[in-house]
Amino acid sequence: MTLTTNIAEATDKMPTLHIAETVTEQSTYAVARLLMSLSSWLIKTLHLPKTDDVFVVVYALVVFAVAFAAGWVVKTICVFILRHISFKNKLSLYDILVGKHFFIKLCNVIPPLLFVILIQFTLYTHVTLASWLTRVSWVYMSIVLARSLCTLADGIWEHIDMNENKKRLPLHGIVQIIKIILWLITIIICCAVLVNKSPASLLAGIGAFAAVLMLIFKDSILGVVAGVQLAQNDSLHVGDWIVVPNSNANGTVTEVSLTAVKVTNWDLTVTTVAPYTLITNGFTNYRNMQLSDTRRIQRSYMIDADSVVETTDEMLKEFRQIPLMSEWIDGKLKQKAAGKEYDVNNPDGLVDGTIDTNLGIFRAYIRMYLANNSDISQTSTCFVTTLAQTSAGIPLQVYCFTSTSSWLPYEGIMASVFEHLAVMMHRFHLYTFENPSGRDTIVDGYLSPGKNPEFVTGMPYPFFRNTSTPMNPGIPPAGLYAQTAQNNNGPVQQPSKVWGEPEPKSESKPESKPSQQS
Repeated sequence: MTLTTNIAEATDKMPTLHIAETVTEQSTYAVARLLMSLSSWLIKTLHLPKTDDVFVVVYALVVFAVAFAAGWVVKTICVFILRHISFKNKLSLYDILVGKHFFIKLCNVIPPLLFVILIQFTLYTHVTLASWLTRVSWVYMSIVLARSLCTLADGIWEHIDMNENKKRLPLHGIVQIIKIILWLITIIICCAVLVNKSPASLLAGIGAFAAVLMLIFKDSILGVVAGVQLAQNDSLHVGDWIVVPNSNANGTVTEVSLTAVKVTNWDLTVTTVAPYTLITNGFTNYRNMQLSDTRRIQRSYMIDADSVVETTDEMLKEFRQIPLMSEWIDGKLKQKAAGKEYDVNNPDGLVDGTIDTNLGIFRAYIRMYLANNSDISQTSTCFVTTLAQTSAGIPLQVYCFTSTSSWLPYEGIMASVFEHLAVMMHRFHLYTFENPSGRDTIVDGYLSPGKNPEFVTGMPYPFFRNTSTPMNPGIPPAGLYAQTAQNNNGPVQQPSKVWGEPEPKSESKPESKPSQQS
C-alpha cells in the first residue's frame, strides 16, 4: 500500500466522523488535508520510507509543530493586547491577573487542544497510539487548566485582601483549600484519563484510603480549623504584633497559611508557628494597644528608705521653689489648718499625695509633671504609688500611658520622664538605693580601723547630712574627724600619719620672690 493510497483512504473516511456538517468542521477537514499534504511533501523531500508508520510519525510531528506555533501566535497576540489595556485603578482584578500572567498561562491550553483535534484524522488505523496521545494531551490540558485556575484564585484573593479585607483577617487559608481541592480534582481526572475509567469509580476506591489521607493532610486540616476559629473570633490579623509563649515569636505577623503563621521578630528574624498552636497554647496580641495609639509605662525607682523623712517648715519652704509645687503646698497647708486633709480624691482638685513626708510630696510632683506633659495620655490611667518595701529599698512606681504606640517615640518619652525624675529627686532630699561597688569596699576597709575620712573624696550623700548634697557629695568639714580631744592637762593630739596620705598643708604664707628687673 502506497502513501498516496493512505492519504486517499484517510480523506475518504473523514466524513464518517460524528461531527455536524458546518463551516467550522469543513475548515478543520481542509486544515487536516493541508497538513497531510505537507507531511507527504516532507517525506518525499527528506527521502523517507513511504510507509504507514513513517507517515503517522511525520504527521504527528507536523501537527505538534503547527499546534505549538498556533499557541505561540495566540500568546503573542494576547500579550500585545494586554499591554495596551489598562485601568485607572491599578489594584483592579484585571491588573492583578495580568501581573500573575493568568492569560498567558491560559493560552497554553491551545496547543494540546489543536493537537487532539488534528491528530485524529490519521490515527484511525493506530488505535493504541491515538488513544495514548489523546490521553497525554488531555492530562497536559488538565494540568494547564489547574495552574490557570490556581492563579485565578490567587488573583481574586489578592484583590479581595487589598480592597475588601479591611480587618486583615487571615483568610489566605481558604484560598489554599480551594487550590488543594482543584489539584485533587485534577489528579483524579488525570488518573481516570490514563487508566481509561470514570472518575466516579476512582473516587469510590479513594474512600478506602481515607484514613491514610487524614494522616497525610493532618496539619492542613488542623490549620483549616484553627484558621476558621481565628477568623471567626477576630483574634489574628496580618500586621498584628503578637507574643507566643514557649517560643521566640515576638513581632509582626506577616503571613497566615494553612500550616504556618510567619512572625517577623524585632531582631528581623522570622519565627514560624503552627496555627493550631495559637489556639491550644494561646498568645498575646497587642492590636488593641496599637489601635488605641497609647502604650503603657510601668517602671519603678528604688528609693533608699533612709532618705524618706518627715517634712519640716524649712523643707516646705525649700520645696515651694520647685515648679508646680507652690500652689499645691499652699493648698495642702490650708486644708491642714482647717483640720481637713485629703491625701486621695481631694475635693479642691489637688493631686494625690501627702505633705507629711518628702516622698509623699515627690509623688505629688511626679503626678503633676505627668499631667503637664503633652507626651503622656491624659485620657488613660495614670498614678504614682509605692510598692512593698524590699531589701533594695522602697519601689516608687510610675504607671501611665504615652500618647503614641510607636516603638521609638515610646522609648524616647519613657527615657525623658525618668531622666527628669532622676534629676529632680535630690531636690526633695531623696536618693536611690545602689548596691555596694568595689570602691565602697575599699573605702569601708580604709575607714573601719578609724582612719581619717578627710582624705576620701566622693563620700555618698547623705553621709554628711549638714554639709553635702547630691550636687556636692562627700566633703566633710575641715577637722571634723581630727583627734581634738584634749585632756585636762594635756595638749591637743594630732592624728597619726598614715602611709599614702598627703602632708598637711602649712597655713603660713609662702615667701614672695623678688621680681626680676628687665
